Amino acid sequence: MDGAKLQNLHNRLILSKAHEMGITCRPLLQGCEDFLELTYQGRSIVINKTRSHKLSLMAGLLAKNKEATNLLLQRRGLPIPPFMVISEMGEEAVRFLENQSSVVVKPLDASGSAGVTLDVRTRKQLGEAIRKASFYSKSMMLQQFIPGKDYRVLIINGKVAAVTEYRPACVIGDGSASIRQLIQLLNESRIIRNDIGQMEAFAEISMDSRELTMVLDKQGVALDDLIPAGTQVELYDTQNAAANDIREIYADRTDTICEANKKMAIDAAEVLQIDVAGIDIRCPDISLPLMQPIGAILEVNALPDMTYHVFSYQGASRDVVRLYLEYLFEEAIR
Repeated sequence: MDGAKLQNLHNRLILSKAHEMGITCRPLLQGCEDFLELTYQGRSIVINKTRSHKLSLMAGLLAKNKEATNLLLQRRGLPIPPFMVISEMGEEAVRFLENQSSVVVKPLDASGSAGVTLDVRTRKQLGEAIRKASFYSKSMMLQQFIPGKDYRVLIINGKVAAVTEYRPACVIGDGSASIRQLIQLLNESRIIRNDIGQMEAFAEISMDSRELTMVLDKQGVALDDLIPAGTQVELYDTQNAAANDIREIYADRTDTICEANKKMAIDAAEVLQIDVAGIDIRCPDISLPLMQPIGAILEVNALPDMTYHVFSYQGASRDVVRLYLEYLFEEAIR
């Protein structure tokens, strides 16, 4: 399998940047993209996306376990939402919901957003959310739901490499187009292309869904309504919503994050000893120092995807793959 035939976009980005930097890059195993072998000035490194021998097994295991991660972050004094771990629905879980008013339910040791339910507010919703999460893990975490915006801070070797904001898709009126037409334009613009390939910024938004109709009804509008210029219409409601059902728009915020939040994200990666980490933060504004209870670190990811920082739907593209490769070969590239 040569570089031109790599299917994984993340791997193609690494391959292209490696060749640009004079680094040889090829799959370690023929016909398999799990491992790429990088060679520069006689030194070879095998990687799996952003994972290399520089990431210890223990660090990866700790990051996968959300309870262990939260415990270590709390010990460092970093802001973590109140949480508890359960194995089934019970009165203890109900009391936690009553104390917090709104919670997120997530599988304890699963990755991504599978099985995650946001903004759960009632006992009935809680039982259903726990049932869904139990398909992915024997234990579930209940975590206080933090209002605000979601941010992913990419840390490479103890430095902030990029920051991306992601929020549920919405449309903004231009004074002449209907909501339906604005969604069509949004769907048409979701494919981002460059000379390396293309990426689907978000899955197509269905205008036939019952959920969309309900969200629009809540805002007092319908698909064929014209909305005034500058008026924002939400397309998703996060209340009691499955996280992986929400289409999200990504925007670069690397130049916006304040120094206090940079330090906090760097500290979070350092606590778990993760060299390349994705720190998930939720707060009203990443440009302002985060302080509980209006913001918190939600997760620390040991295998962060760099594609959204390169293929930013809104804002600048960040050359994070170069930073990653420079880190891997830092002694030779100096």
